[in-house]
Parts: sequence; structure tokens; C-alpha cells
Amino acid sequence: MIAAAGHGRVLWYLTRGSGIVALVLLTASVVLGVLEVKRWSTDRWPRFVTAGLHKNVSLLAVVFLGLHIATTVVDGFAPIGWLDAVVPFRSGYRPFWLGLGAIAVDLLIALVVTSLLRVRIGYRTWRVVHWAAYACWPIAVLHGLGTGSDTRLGLVLALNLACLAAVVGAVWWRLADAWTSRVVRSGGAVAALVASVAVPVAIVAFLLAGPLQPGWARRAGTPSSILNSAATAATAASGAPTPAPGTAAGPSGGASTPGAGTQAGAFTGSFSDTLSGTLVSSASGTTVTIDAGLSGSAPGRLRVVLQGRPATGGGIELTTSSAAIGPAATPSLYTGSVTSLAGDQLVLGLSDGRTRIGVVVQLQLGAGTQVTGTVQGGASAGRGGGDD
Repeated sequence: MIAAAGHGRVLWYLTRGSGIVALVLLTASVVLGVLEVKRWSTDRWPRFVTAGLHKNVSLLAVVFLGLHIATTVVDGFAPIGWLDAVVPFRSGYRPFWLGLGAIAVDLLIALVVTSLLRVRIGYRTWRVVHWAAYACWPIAVLHGLGTGSDTRLGLVLALNLACLAAVVGAVWWRLADAWTSRVVRSGGAVAALVASVAVPVAIVAFLLAGPLQPGWARRAGTPSSILNSAATAATAASGAPTPAPGTAAGPSGGASTPGAGTQAGAFTGSFSDTLSGTLVSSASGTTVTIDAGLSGSAPGRLRVVLQGRPATGGGIELTTSSAAIGPAATPSLYTGSVTSLAGDQLVLGLSDGRTRIGVVVQLQLGAGTQVTGTVQGGASAGRGGGDD
């Protein structure tokens, strides 16, 4: 993190973090379940260890899922209520993708309840319900990809792909043993093999065509009130006037017709980019420099320099700053400073001398000095409700 997050953003970070952790734990639970069904064991790893770990990891996933739901509802940023967590497709916020999350929650509740009542309901009934875990996992993955505001960040994307690879690998390992058994003759292994190929292909295809493309937030069903308030917040932070509906501010600050903008003018309208570059701190820790290339609806470069004193626990307490953004030919076309800094999010107020623009930068720190993230401006800027 560049700076410590403010108190008002704690719930937001908890919502995002707990959702990612819940998915990782659910993935581990599915993999351990496959090991348990396969009755895998070694001298150093007896079967009861796998069974115990499977149970505890599953319960821990439920705990983090509960935290994810609670922080989402209490945060209040998006219009999501308690019933939306269990009743599918009733929410006004990205209804389909949030509805998938509700279905995953319902399946997990059924798994927990039947596991607690396993002795009374019998093994066969419990086993039938327990197979729902295999349906719950891909539904939860699609929910996270479709609803999450961090889907395009490098680390989150890598975690999702790693979870996908782990489950597919475990299923294929299980099928390798079953391939010559009676299960094959009954068609069970063939169906499982087809599903193990079709599901990940469908998830990756959806990811490439949907969440990784500009404009996904609006297409996913984010309410206009959130998109508009996000634009207003970014514009207010930069001091720029709010453009009239259906128009984009031109280089002179006036309205321009759609499609008439130049490469430079792309930054004055609604734009959404991904960034990739470096974040370097000085030896004294008093200066942080971000230098990154942009790709998306407004390709170019971004450079931000933060100066201050080292903060307790890491990061920097900002005192002065400078920022610049523009197309590759003129990367310092719009210059200004950081108007707000909270954790890994920066709000920039920039101008080319005639037109002022607001830009929100969401960073994801990588290995070493590498940094990735998203850059949003105009009608697409804002906390998680933008055109991500």
C-alpha cells in the first residue's frame, strides 16, 4: 500500500479481501474433497488428516463468506441488502452476477446443514447434496469475476486462474484413476471429463469478452446512480465542470460530438484503461514515483510523484505531489497533483491549461517494483462502481 487506508474505507477493503479469501478457501475445500473421495494417503499423510483439513477449511470458507456478506451490506456503497445474499436476482446492483453469489451461498448453507445432520439423514442423502459443492465452485467463480471491482488487477486475475487450474488438475487426477473402472462404462467419468474442459473454457471466454473489456460495469448492471455519483466525485476532486448528459468535454472545455475527439481528447471524456509499469521508492522513503503505460480507451502514459515522510507501518504521508497523463506522443499533456490518497487508490486533478479532468487510479502492487491496476476518468471514475 502507498498509504494507510482511511477509516471510511475499511469495510470496502474487508469486502474485497474476504471475498477473495473465501474463493481460495472454497477452492482448497474442493481439491481436498477430491483427495478424500480418491482415498489418497501416504505414510506421512493418513486419510484422517485430509478429512479433518477438508472439514476445517470448509468451515473457514463459510466464516470468510459470512464476513464478505456482512461487510458488503453494512458498507452501504452499493444497494445490497441481507436478503440479496440468499435470494437470487432480486438486487438492483449487478442483479445477475450478484444472484449467482446468492445461489452459491444457498448451496453452501445446504452443505453445512446436511453435514451437521449427516447421522440423521443418512450417508446417501448427504452424499447427493454434497455433490452440490462441485456446482457451487464455478458459480462462485463467475460471481466474483462478474461482480468484483478488482477482476482486472494482476494479482486477483492470477488468483482466479490459479484456483481454476487447481480444481481442473484435481478433477483430472481423479479421472485418471477412474478411467478404467466401471464409472467409465456408466458414463460418469465421460461426463465429468467433458465438464472439466467445458467449464474452464467457458469461464476464460467470459472473462475475455466481459470483465476484461472496457464498459463492463455498466453492462453488468451497475445502477446509473452509482456511475453518476462516481463521475461527480471525480469531477469535483479535479474542480472540473460536469459535462452535460450525452456530451464529452472537448479540448477547449466545450461539448464535442461523439467520435470527434482526438487521441488527446480521449482523456477529457469517459475513459477506462489498465496500467502496467513501475513503482519506485527513494532510498530515504520520502519519494514514490509511479511510471506506467496505459492501454484501453485512452492509451498513453501516466506518471505520478509523491513526496512526504515515511509513514508508520510502511507507505508515505503525502505532503506534495505531481501527476501527468496523456497519449504516448505527449505524455505530459494533462498535469496536476494528487487530490486524494487512500491506500492503493489515488484521485488526480489534472489540466492542460484549458480543460480540467478528474482521474481515479487503482493500484495493485506486484513483485519488486512492478505495479498494475486501472485508471478511470470522467463518467467512468469512482470506487468500484466505475466502468471497470
